[in-house]
Amino acid sequence: MLIRDMSDSRLTDAYGIRYQQVYPHGGEDLADWGLGRAVIPPGGETEPHDHHEEHEAFVLLSGSGVMVIDDETRPVSAPSAVLIPNGSRHQLRNASDTEPLVFLSLYWPPAMGPLDL
Repeated sequence: MLIRDMSDSRLTDAYGIRYQQVYPHGGEDLADWGLGRAVIPPGGETEPHDHHEEHEAFVLLSGSGVMVIDDETRPVSAPSAVLIPNGSRHQLRNASDTEPLVFLSLYWPPAMGPLDL
């Protein structure tokens, strides 16, 4: 059994927010898929970016925000999940001035299965 501590002290700066690589613990290059925990502070946002070699899902645990994928913008709030196709430019903004937006990021290569099963 492996148990990872996901306390705030484990968060580091990444993508313009606070992030913890949960699996693979030794770094993203060690496995084809991965899981991370992210915290966007009030009024903060991720850097716009894309992943050409992987799909990604954001599982919102608490808070609310605005999700931008390519040319589409929609409000999101916990509890919900956002599926992001590989190659899509995306950004998540925290809509609150007082509460952090906390989510899990799960990513996997398209060869492991299509996004819309």
